[in-house]
Amino acid sequence: MSPHDERRAVDSVLERLDTYGLGRRQFVKLLAGSAAVAATAGTLAAVGRRSGAPSNGAVAYTDGQFALLNWSATGDYQVQWAKAYQAAASQLGYKSVVLDGKSDAAVQSNQFNQLLTQKTTAIFVGLNDPGALPTMAHDSNDGGVLFQAAWNSPAWYTPWHSDDDGNKFNTFLMPDEYVAVGKAVDVLAKQIGEQGTVVRVGGYHPSIDGCEVQRRLAVYDTLKKYPKITFAGELHAKYDADLSQRAAATLLARYPDTVGIVAVNDDAATGVVAGIEAAGKVPGKDVFVVGANGSTAGIERVVSGRQLVTTGNVPAYPSFVTVAQFHDRLNGWTPEPAERFYGWHAEIITKDNVAPFKARYVDGPIEESFDVRKLSRVEHPDDFDLQFAGYPVEDLETIWPGVPKPEGFAYPQAYLTAQRNGDFERVRELYKAHYRTPVLAPSPFQKV
Repeated sequence: MSPHDERRAVDSVLERLDTYGLGRRQFVKLLAGSAAVAATAGTLAAVGRRSGAPSNGAVAYTDGQFALLNWSATGDYQVQWAKAYQAAASQLGYKSVVLDGKSDAAVQSNQFNQLLTQKTTAIFVGLNDPGALPTMAHDSNDGGVLFQAAWNSPAWYTPWHSDDDGNKFNTFLMPDEYVAVGKAVDVLAKQIGEQGTVVRVGGYHPSIDGCEVQRRLAVYDTLKKYPKITFAGELHAKYDADLSQRAAATLLARYPDTVGIVAVNDDAATGVVAGIEAAGKVPGKDVFVVGANGSTAGIERVVSGRQLVTTGNVPAYPSFVTVAQFHDRLNGWTPEPAERFYGWHAEIITKDNVAPFKARYVDGPIEESFDVRKLSRVEHPDDFDLQFAGYPVEDLETIWPGVPKPEGFAYPQAYLTAQRNGDFERVRELYKAHYRTPVLAPSPFQKV
């Protein structure tokens, strides 16, 4: 048994024995040196590999469940993308399940391994531990399960890196975080007259995950354009509203002249606004708040004036895109190499343009915010509609700016070939031609 298979096997046994909290090393030590080792080896091999996994690259179950491994069941963003995933799957006639990762990487690992023992067709993940992505991609290929991921990945790991294991890792999705957050910070700078003290409430740190890195560096780099603005400091609050409230309170006590707080996302902004109010100040008057994602609470605050701006990348969108792509894979479509890392341009939402955004994505039913059939390349091969300004990610430096490449890193051959052939530029133009319904226009959804 290879080290990888051994690790997976041990994880599977731990799960079945209900040993949550018992580490892999401790479990192996319990077995080591005992007569149970020999007897257990066969058991590990048996339960560690999915029986009946296809050897020809096919999907194991075409009629199984579409699963979403969610970071957690709390937080505005998580709730919205879970609802959207299930709605999109239902519209195309698929069964779906959403699993609560409880903000715990070990819980998610157990959930993933369990899905591989069930009748599962496809898995979409938002990971609490980005470092788990390569293993999950490998195991999905091994088990004949379609796989897709958004937001979180280890530095410099891409879908192309999984190709030696198979073709099941379809696409990785991430919007233009660095550009969008930079634009939102520009809005803040103009609001405060390009002077004063600004602080930040971040996500995880230290982190080399692309999302946090881009959002953090966007703040640093954008504020350098404004010499009269002082960036006083930041605290990290794990994207959690309660922790973000405490972080905001601490920063305001430390820097009482603060006039702007940049929150890593709208869930963090929920806590930041509460922290401002607890300090006896008025959000939107004494202190201006920047958020990200365009989730419901953030949009409601932009309407009320308690939040200045958010980046409208729409939590529902990656779920609709993913379900459409899973459906297409099951019906014969495969993304070109240049399509395997998908980005989309967020709409910067302020009080000036929040009304149409709110009408479509907050007030309207989430299942009607996008049309999953029109996203499908199989259902609409000639007139598919991306419903966002999408683009293929070619420059990986924009995903991990300033993050060193791991030792031994090499650009995957499929990526390099697509570059040499001009495929990224061709796909970029294709996507421009198929952005048919603007983000702030009414939804193209049509009931069937």
